[in-house]
Amino acid sequence: MPVSEVVPNLLIIDDDESLRNLLATSAQSLGWHPVAAGSGAEGCLLLSADIKAIVLDYHLPDGDGIQALARLRQLRPDVPVVMLTGLNDAETAVSAIRAGADDYLTKPFELERLFRVIQEACRIRRQNAYSQKSESATTPQGRKVLLQESRSPQMRELFHQMKRAASLNITVLLTGESGTGKTLIAHEIHRLSSRAHESFIPVSCPALPRELLESELFGHVRGAFTGASANREGRFEQATKGTIFLDEIGDLPSELQPKLLTVLQDQEFFRVGGNQILHTEARIITATNIDLKARVAEGRFREDLYYRLNVLEIRVPALRERLEDLPDLLRAILNRIARERLHEPWQVTSAALQLLMSHQWPGNIRQLENVLERATAFAEGAELDANDFALLIHEPSGQPAANANLTLDEVGRQAFTAAYQRCQQSKARTARDLGISERTVYNLLARYDLK
Repeated sequence: MPVSEVVPNLLIIDDDESLRNLLATSAQSLGWHPVAAGSGAEGCLLLSADIKAIVLDYHLPDGDGIQALARLRQLRPDVPVVMLTGLNDAETAVSAIRAGADDYLTKPFELERLFRVIQEACRIRRQNAYSQKSESATTPQGRKVLLQESRSPQMRELFHQMKRAASLNITVLLTGESGTGKTLIAHEIHRLSSRAHESFIPVSCPALPRELLESELFGHVRGAFTGASANREGRFEQATKGTIFLDEIGDLPSELQPKLLTVLQDQEFFRVGGNQILHTEARIITATNIDLKARVAEGRFREDLYYRLNVLEIRVPALRERLEDLPDLLRAILNRIARERLHEPWQVTSAALQLLMSHQWPGNIRQLENVLERATAFAEGAELDANDFALLIHEPSGQPAANANLTLDEVGRQAFTAAYQRCQQSKARTARDLGISERTVYNLLARYDLK
């Protein structure tokens, strides 16, 4: 049955009330339903089965964030956690990651980046769950709609290319816009290959801080850096006879590109701080949503590495190129959401379908999933009409809906400006109204260039 009240799905734990309020406001503008806590103990009490992600401050009144993270992990080991800290050092980062954090950001940070990191952490968690539950009831349906039984000729051709790639033990480069399903394609190539019984190890190159990515890929030895208290296997060791999927390979830092090239050429590498040669037989699949040739021309990506990666290129079409599949995608995604929320399946009216078919979907399937998640969250019944989507996507005229394309920094600017005007441009009243200091008000006025 429809839910009568909004259920929180994002937990914010920070002792700074003004930051908590700002994060909550920004989260709401993106369709999250946040709940906030000022301490680790309070956060544990608010951690319900509906929480999809956690933002956790390192400094808390009842202990550090590492201690709080340990308690949260005991309660919900499956929920992604992003740690916030004012300490910009590798030791804190390593401690947070080793304690179970999915990522961390140092203060000050951009709101837009924080929520990108949260979305990426959620995506990687779903991706890992997918690889661990490839025989679950939802997986075949997702494959069927996205791949084999697609009505689109482009996707049918793509599936033939995938089967061919699966039969060959070569490096594959998946290209296409963000959100088109390249991770699913990579997993399918692995599933169809002779390595299907081995591990599929996904790694998102931009998801981890630069200083930790090398350790994530290649592992490290004890004492390699501050906080490295024990030897640690890297992803290439974990995937030694299986498949390693490097997502957004165009964001691989330049200093790591020679090391990856060595793995491709010689199947050898060293752990960080180690002197023992390690071998891997992992098959490498990479993906990118940028023009790698252009990056090579700009000198930002090694040409020899590009050709090593691009043995077989498979382009994944954008959603707007395969709108024949949209009705089936809608049905599959809505059924998945209904199962997760224990809700009766939603139906889409013909008017809503016409509106959705007229949209260009710049964010592709990922945007479609987000729009459906948000539309169903506020739907009164089990039928979704055009007005349930009108404010979530571009209108058919091509004009964006109000606030649809604003960055989080712009959302924050609007919220602060509205409060400043509401308080008749009184800095003291604005500070009281927002629960922040007058110094912060002055800083925000300067940041947003408000006179």
